[in-house]
Amino acid sequence: MKRSFASVLVLLVVVSAVAVAQTSDGRTTVEEQYLRQQIEIQILSSQASSTDRESKLLALETVRSMYEAGDVQASEELFDLIALLATEGTSNQVRSAGRVINNFPIVRKEAAALLGDIGGEDAQRVLLQIVREDPEPMVLAEAIYALGRIGPTNADEVANHVVYTMTRENARISPDNNLAMATLLALENLFSQGLDFDDPAQLQATVGLIIDISTNYSYITIVRNKARDLLSQLTGQ
Repeated sequence: MKRSFASVLVLLVVVSAVAVAQTSDGRTTVEEQYLRQQIEIQILSSQASSTDRESKLLALETVRSMYEAGDVQASEELFDLIALLATEGTSNQVRSAGRVINNFPIVRKEAAALLGDIGGEDAQRVLLQIVREDPEPMVLAEAIYALGRIGPTNADEVANHVVYTMTRENARISPDNNLAMATLLALENLFSQGLDFDDPAQLQATVGLIIDISTNYSYITIVRNKARDLLSQLTGQ
């Protein structure tokens, strides 16, 4: 991914700051590590709040690297940054001359995937917001799939959001195959983890959704077959 001149410049600032912060024998103190983290967060916040798509994707790429190194869950600021990018252009809008200038579905999609990696109820909460608000099928597919990866916590609420979204999708003349497949894979994962509904009506609605997909010939064969396979798994046949 190409970095803008501004991104390269701020990275050089970080390197310089860290170099100054080191002790004479090359070791870094706790205070200096904290300073470095704060500088990193400021840079990431600047990238995330820019109107440039590549800067936002670069911020997500950096946060993912920090997550893989174990640094994200300890920082509420970094999580808030991911949540902000997950709603980029929907509930989090920047307008110029009345036009939304930060509507980047690919940014929201990548943020949703990262939330699925991080997991937990806070990530689930943001993903449910995406499912409620986002109009883009590719973002919805990533968010629903991520919910399936997080697990069956708050099962009724998760299922309610998924059923509502897919019922609306099923009614379209040309429903999105990727969204349907992501939904089926998410439900399969949730059921395999012991998905348990407090409301029997929600279970009925969820199974009804799978049946609808299995019989909707607007979907390609592989999607319909996946729905039938999931029904077979649920009935033990």
